Amino acid sequence: MSSDLNTEKGTTRRGFVKEITAGAAGIALAGIFSAAFMPPREGLAAAANPVDPTAPEGSKYRKCFLNELTREEREIGFGASKMFVTFADNDIISGCNYFSAMWMGEMATKTLGHGPHTHPVPEVLVALGSDPEHPEDLGAEFELFMGEEMEKHIINKSTLIYIPENTVHCPFTIKKVTRPFMFMQVHYGPKLAETARRDLVPEDMRNKYIFIDSDGSIKK
Repeated sequence: MSSDLNTEKGTTRRGFVKEITAGAAGIALAGIFSAAFMPPREGLAAAANPVDPTAPEGSKYRKCFLNELTREEREIGFGASKMFVTFADNDIISGCNYFSAMWMGEMATKTLGHGPHTHPVPEVLVALGSDPEHPEDLGAEFELFMGEEMEKHIINKSTLIYIPENTVHCPFTIKKVTRPFMFMQVHYGPKLAETARRDLVPEDMRNKYIFIDSDGSIKK
């Protein structure tokens, strides 16, 4: 009898054998890959029972988690400022670049703007709206000037702004807030390094802005 004889469903015996063989090989390969890439059961068990960071023996990675640091460990330098929701730099978490996040509310329209300045490293600014139904809507408006030519940009949408190293940016001024928004500053260096450019603002207007001079070497 021919091995190519059709079955009732139109599949030959040879084809049927091939399908069975392929299926078995697939199952075997799946088992091999599963064993190779899945963590061992004891590893999963350990993950399900995390180390208590408050325990006497401590935790190997505790200092990577800002919320697990003591108040004394967190409130160093800018970390002591109440305006930040979260803040870290190399003084607070070893090896961490300067990072800050804060809520901007209506009160921000009444505070001084940040005067023009430069950083020796790149910087990223992020503004995120707080309406989950319309996350692109910032719920606010602010202006940011770029370059020595003072190119003006108006921002009213959730956005990310990349600022290359040594590029003049600001004044930064919050013009309107109808709904609080999240503002984050990511500095590509371990500490804030900033050079104020007061010369770009008319002398009679300099008192309207905050100017910071820091070489990034300030100790804890």
